[in-house]
Amino acid sequence: MNNKSPFGLNEWLLYLQDRKFPVGSDSIAKLKKQIKTPDETLDRMQKNIASEPLLAFAILNQANTMVEYKRNDIKSPIHAASMIGMTGIGKVFDVLEPVTIQSKNGAHAAFLREVQISYEAAAIAKRWAIEKKISHIDDVYWITFFRDVTRWLLWFHAHDEMEQVTQKIRRGSSSSQAEAAVLGCRIDELTVALFKYWKVPTVIIESFLTDQIPTAEELQSIARLTHTPDQLPGFAEDKRITILMNGPLILAYCATRVAQEANIVGWGSKNLPFFYRIVAAILHIRLGDAVQLTHFATTEAAREVKHLGKPSLAAHLLSPILFTRSSAQAGTVKRVAANPLNQLQSKLKGISDSKQRATLAMKAMLTLFKGSSSAVLILHHNKADEKLRPILQFGFDTDILRRVRWNSPSSVISKLNTKRVAVHFDNTKLNAMSKDMPEGTDKLFEGTQDLFLASSPIDEANTYIYWLFGQTQLNREQFDTFKKIIKLADQ
Repeated sequence: MNNKSPFGLNEWLLYLQDRKFPVGSDSIAKLKKQIKTPDETLDRMQKNIASEPLLAFAILNQANTMVEYKRNDIKSPIHAASMIGMTGIGKVFDVLEPVTIQSKNGAHAAFLREVQISYEAAAIAKRWAIEKKISHIDDVYWITFFRDVTRWLLWFHAHDEMEQVTQKIRRGSSSSQAEAAVLGCRIDELTVALFKYWKVPTVIIESFLTDQIPTAEELQSIARLTHTPDQLPGFAEDKRITILMNGPLILAYCATRVAQEANIVGWGSKNLPFFYRIVAAILHIRLGDAVQLTHFATTEAAREVKHLGKPSLAAHLLSPILFTRSSAQAGTVKRVAANPLNQLQSKLKGISDSKQRATLAMKAMLTLFKGSSSAVLILHHNKADEKLRPILQFGFDTDILRRVRWNSPSSVISKLNTKRVAVHFDNTKLNAMSKDMPEGTDKLFEGTQDLFLASSPIDEANTYIYWLFGQTQLNREQFDTFKKIIKLADQ
């Protein structure tokens, strides 16, 4: 059996073009029942259609296949459903695959995360469009949302390859460089080829083409129109750039880039200010207003779109307490979250067993670093036999942990074993020191932005080594909290 991953545009096109779209089994069953019910109306089916992104995408494509002369007029899946009626909707089942989404399945979880990112991008584009007073604002929303369907499917069907792409981006490669190195082509060019095959509305395809969106050089020219943060941007002298700036597709393109960059690299990404300057120029507003507008759009996405297991972009900016549904709930969260270190100290009283104390420390880390980390590993080193082994973990694939050669030479582990020490590896340092870690640990770092490491001697012969893997950039205050937790767990 050939397990070789596709590589290059043609191979990925062949791999994906005839694959069925994964849609929840319950939604497909419900839709089939609705179609067979004589008194069912499209209005009552809208919720079911809108709740399943790939079902909505399939209906949109079906409408543009059946009503070709209206192709650029049909952008909303609800509009598409009304155009083709029950008979047309019945034809989409041929391209759907019923699945039961499991949150513990890495590919399924990644698929849901990418859909959530697209919702966030669409909310950002819609808010920008409202500010610019563009007509057909909902069309901007759906164009932006469906731009990344190929990315959703790649995460679903090629999870490992997309993880590699993400890691390269986090370590400094551009998106184009990372995609070309791992996939052999850019996701954008694969998307255009697939969208043409699936009969996706032309306007969505055009949002990838440089005759409808600015080139890299033109984006630089637009960004330069925002001279200073305190002044309104200037106006473009180039007629083509002016036309592109007044169209909706540049908003869809920029919103997608901002949402992906903020999710993959974080709000501190050095690339985001460039897009804020572009948006300020397009909307003809001050730079600070463009930033504020973007952040506000993420709070709208956090409120309106169902949470799919991914911390919202807004949660990275503001306290999650702000997104509770009532002040009573917010008060409850505050009481529970108040002084968690004191709570840990209270729980540790009367417990002398080292492993139990380490377990409580791990639980405290998962609570205190929720949204920033969901993976903690604790190793035990015994000086008598010089053996290192995992004793507690949360958030890892146990098969990967078993494959790590924990006792292979490692200068980092050797240092941790000799004295009490705590270190913070940011993304750059993590990449540089990975070669000095036990063989096979590089697989553990996939999806890791930062890493906290600390040693905790239990007695003269035994040492615990704590690992906290950050999904986002971790700061000095969080590092201090990490050290305080370990200090409390020490006997």
